[in-house]
Amino acid sequence: MHRRLRATILITFGLLIIGIFGGCGDDSPEVVTDPSQSDDTDPSNPTTSGATSPRTDDVPPPTLQVGVDPAPGAAPIPPNTQFSLTLYRAVVAVTVNGVAATGSGLNWTVSLTLQEGDGQTLDVRWTYPDGRSGSQVVGPYTVRVPDTMSPRITGGAVTDGTVNVDPAPLNAGGFRFDFNEDITGSIKLTDEAGVNLNWIDTLGGQTATLTAIVGQELVNETTYKVEIDVHDGAGNSLQATITFVTKPK
Repeated sequence: MHRRLRATILITFGLLIIGIFGGCGDDSPEVVTDPSQSDDTDPSNPTTSGATSPRTDDVPPPTLQVGVDPAPGAAPIPPNTQFSLTLYRAVVAVTVNGVAATGSGLNWTVSLTLQEGDGQTLDVRWTYPDGRSGSQVVGPYTVRVPDTMSPRITGGAVTDGTVNVDPAPLNAGGFRFDFNEDITGSIKLTDEAGVNLNWIDTLGGQTATLTAIVGQELVNETTYKVEIDVHDGAGNSLQATITFVTKPK
């Protein structure tokens, strides 16, 4: 009886031991990773994500790729004009309307002869160091032949050197002088010594007038001067002195 009980206890104990060790055998083995081969990639960090930074050449150019001086839309320019160009990126060659510009990198200059008129444009073309090319049309420009001529008197109440001038009509109606173009400036009446008689001067368009004031009217047998100092819209000036003598009584 005791032998059977002992055998039963030993068998039960043995089964318990086997069950314990059998359960431990189901655990997954621990994996040891080499730190040097761990993946530290952070998708949000471009230095570790493995993403390639975009090439500068892949960035589309701005709408305005070249700056030009003089700029379009400003004051009229003469047919023979030198242009300064500034490119947004360094280039190795530039032409404007087929004429080769001089310079390097970003800065270039070119001298052109343009046709007179409105709506003139520049066809700017360039070549990059890698052989690619670009172009842009700049304009419109207004091209005018410069005005270098001084205004001219086309008519007047008196002319230089006139004698026997009747003072009465001038005292009543004043002086009028006409010019070939619009003028600004001044006109005055003086005596022979150059003293201003302070007649009222009015300039407008292509006309200049002088109006008498009380106490400074013209008198007979006297030398007077009309001093004219005017200029046109282009800055061309005219200085003239008209000397005349009134008639005797």
